[in-house]
Amino acid sequence: MKTPAHGNDLFVGRTVTIATMHGKEQVLAPLLERELQVRCTVAEHLNTDAFGSFSGEIQRKGTPLEALRSKTKKAIELVEGSLVVASEGSFGPHPSYFFIPGNEEMVMLTDTVNKLEIVGRHLTEKTNYHKREIKSLSEFESFAKEIGAPEHGIILKTIHGAQQVWKDFSSFEETVHTVEQLLQKGASLQAETDMRAMNNPTRMKAIEQATLDLIKNIKSCCPKCQVPGFSIQGVQRGLPCEHCGMPTKSVKAHVHSCQKCGFTETRSNQRTYENPQYCDYCNP
Repeated sequence: MKTPAHGNDLFVGRTVTIATMHGKEQVLAPLLERELQVRCTVAEHLNTDAFGSFSGEIQRKGTPLEALRSKTKKAIELVEGSLVVASEGSFGPHPSYFFIPGNEEMVMLTDTVNKLEIVGRHLTEKTNYHKREIKSLSEFESFAKEIGAPEHGIILKTIHGAQQVWKDFSSFEETVHTVEQLLQKGASLQAETDMRAMNNPTRMKAIEQATLDLIKNIKSCCPKCQVPGFSIQGVQRGLPCEHCGMPTKSVKAHVHSCQKCGFTETRSNQRTYENPQYCDYCNP
């Protein structure tokens, strides 16, 4: 690989294939085209649900990073391209605030010509990821209001027996009508937030933030070889407690590294002490 004067110029004028079937290009394409001077297209006939679907029919196999690589590989096969961007979201208990849900988004750029894989991430508690058993229309209406319908979509599932799934409603009125019919038939019903990007503006914002992080990492070039993607690959914990001075589990430095030449650099997170409430000695 011959590195240009500026490492991120590796991508100028090239075509980026976006591996999505859920409208993620709405936020990905404008940012990538503006910041990297590329041209974006969407991989046609790519079924990303085959690698895991939020509605539950297909479970994701492996880690989010492995799912990203699978999407990327399939997109490259379909379009015979060399530059692909894919994203993957995960939902569950927030790793820092255990009693609230969290959304982690990963957006990855893969360059097969230069053998690069650069990832952007965003973790947020700002998610409407939720599910609830529905026994009455009023319970459904309460759930719908809570997750932000009709701007956000809803998926319905049966709880007992062979699972049936209803999604892709043409309108909120159709969703309500379906709930009424199923309840009248005595179905045990669960309502879930539709976390697919095209039906969830809140998640779209998280994907946008992960894309901005990706762009930041692309523009961060290795001080030694100038290859893009010089980004955080590890952390050093042990930020001292402000009260007792003992090391805490909080991060005191980030380890940046280059995937090409292996150069690493440790950078302080610009904090001197940690609040005693996060100290295992002061607040066991």
